[in-house]
Amino acid sequence: MYYSPDLALRQPLTLSAIFLLLLSHYAHAVLTILPNTFIFRLLLGPFVLWQAWRCAVGFDFGAFLEPLLGHQGTDRLAFWNFFFAVRFSQQ
Repeated sequence: MYYSPDLALRQPLTLSAIFLLLLSHYAHAVLTILPNTFIFRLLLGPFVLWQAWRCAVGFDFGAFLEPLLGHQGTDRLAFWNFFFAVRFSQQ
C-alpha cells in the first residue's frame, strides 16, 4: 500500500530543515573519493534516500520561492518538490 501524506501539512523550506540531507549527501561524496569505503557508502545510501524522501514529502519548496518570484500561491511552483526528490534520489 502506498503512503500518501497530506499535502496541507507541509512546512516551508528552511536551511535547517534540509541540513541533514545536505550533510549526508556531502559525506557520501567524500566517501566516494576515499579508497576502501564501499561498505560505508552502502550503509549510508538508504539514509540519504530516506532523508530525500522526508524532505520531498514534508517540505514545500514552493513556499520558499513564492515571495522571491512574486507569486501569490505555491500551485505554480509545486514541480520543485518533485525535482528535489528526483535529483537527490539519482546518485
